[in-house]
Amino acid sequence: MLKRNTPAWAVPQSPSVKHELKDEPGEEPDAKRVKTGNVKPILTATHGMFKENRTAAYALLNQLKKSMTIGWEDAFFWIQDTSPGSDPTEALEIFKTLERVEFNKINRVFTYIPELTLTTTNEIRNHIRIHSTPTSGIPIKTLREAMPNGIEPLKDLEARGDILIMRGLTGAWKDIPLPRLGRKNVNGQEVMEGGSGRWKTVFWDHLREAGRAGKRVDDEFIYSWADVPIAETDDVTKLLADQGFSASSAIPIAPKAIVTAASKKKKKRTRALKITNTHMKEQGIDFSKDYVKPV
Repeated sequence: MLKRNTPAWAVPQSPSVKHELKDEPGEEPDAKRVKTGNVKPILTATHGMFKENRTAAYALLNQLKKSMTIGWEDAFFWIQDTSPGSDPTEALEIFKTLERVEFNKINRVFTYIPELTLTTTNEIRNHIRIHSTPTSGIPIKTLREAMPNGIEPLKDLEARGDILIMRGLTGAWKDIPLPRLGRKNVNGQEVMEGGSGRWKTVFWDHLREAGRAGKRVDDEFIYSWADVPIAETDDVTKLLADQGFSASSAIPIAPKAIVTAASKKKKKRTRALKITNTHMKEQGIDFSKDYVKPV
């Protein structure tokens, strides 16, 4: 009875041990020999880890723009977590020299200094009035960075009628039908409610400033108007037919006849042959007489 040999691919192989060959003292090293060792991967910015200290400092700057302030210890651990290949101490020293960054040595806190600072209500009002147009407003993100005391003054300016705040359909307003005029939605909120999280863009009310804005209608009239039942179809066409008239929309408009003018053919004109080389007359040659037409 013959026994089948086990295939080579089915035999478990033991891990091979590689021995590194060392050069003898009197021999020259082989240039083609592959050197083995622990090769560490190079971490790049695409992996969220930076080996360059300046790159880590700029990454911390983007984080500071969101929080506006950050302590030295928190910044140290933030760089250590996001950029393990860099030196946090050296990165923080570079971070201190960046523009828009202020470091308080007493409490060891970094503060972001925005390009624009609006503290009083008049400054906020004038800035929106100058930099806002009827078609282009100011993003709420820009005003949030420029107002260190918060954006609550915008609510007062809106109540006074100076500005208009465009709100987004997010949060409790997402994927639900809009309420009727002056009413609340299914969650019991009005259109203007929802807090500053819905604010997107701020406009200056140019129509009110120009005196072209109408007065606000009373809420009682808004509710009464919303409760008026309106039929889906009107009876205007039927009423006109009872009086012997017809609606203009019911009469089909006759198509206009398109008159096409007969195209006129242009006659071909024969141009007279113009003989040049008149300077040959000085040599006694006149092409008007001596010229022979080709056959």
